[in-house]
Amino acid sequence: MIKKMKFAFTPFLLLLTLGACSDNEDTTPEETTEPETTEEVAGETAPAESSLELPAQEEVVVVVDGEEISGNVYNSVARQLETTLAAQGHATSDETAEMVKEQAMSVLVGNKVILNDAEQKGYVANEDTVKERLEELKGQFETAEGIDEALKETGFTLEDMEVQLREQLVYEEYVPEEIKADRVTDEEVKEAYEGFVETSEKEAPAFEEMEPTIRQSLEQQKTQDAVFTRIEKLKESAEVEVKI
Repeated sequence: MIKKMKFAFTPFLLLLTLGACSDNEDTTPEETTEPETTEEVAGETAPAESSLELPAQEEVVVVVDGEEISGNVYNSVARQLETTLAAQGHATSDETAEMVKEQAMSVLVGNKVILNDAEQKGYVANEDTVKERLEELKGQFETAEGIDEALKETGFTLEDMEVQLREQLVYEEYVPEEIKADRVTDEEVKEAYEGFVETSEKEAPAFEEMEPTIRQSLEQQKTQDAVFTRIEKLKESAEVEVKI
């Protein structure tokens, strides 16, 4: 069985796709470093022998509360999920393709319902911050042609990326205010450290040294779990029509 992956929010993944294109612009093989996180892996190019059946970029793949989501968004998420599975050692197969489709659709629907909830509650992106982040994104490329080429590869326009940035900012405002995660206890931190020590092939650093990192990781995981709980609740009253 393939363990289900948790990707709570689409814009992070889509922006990482564009960021990976800028990284590839001038990087030589000798400079390439191995990705250290799931998010970094998710931003890379999908396996050459893909088993995915991807819709046309303009095709509507799902309608959530009357809002259509197109194939270009689905394809970006699906490719990244496939790459993550491949990095975890899962071979390309029909089972992998079905898992990717299920998870990609879950990401799209979850993204939309939580953004709709944020909009209903009055959350809006700060336009100055949107412009600032958009300039940072453009700054990853040496030339205008470079960003145009990267956008072409992802199937998005610069306007699409601006929308994604705006949605990401809304999410960043919404979660701390609306999502209340369980508190991480000292016992949980110690248990996580002991588990790390038991499985580490090298001598582990002292608990005092790792404690802040472990606590932060557990806090992020609990926040993510709370986000998924909220998404599942919002889905109960959402109208979702899958088209593929």
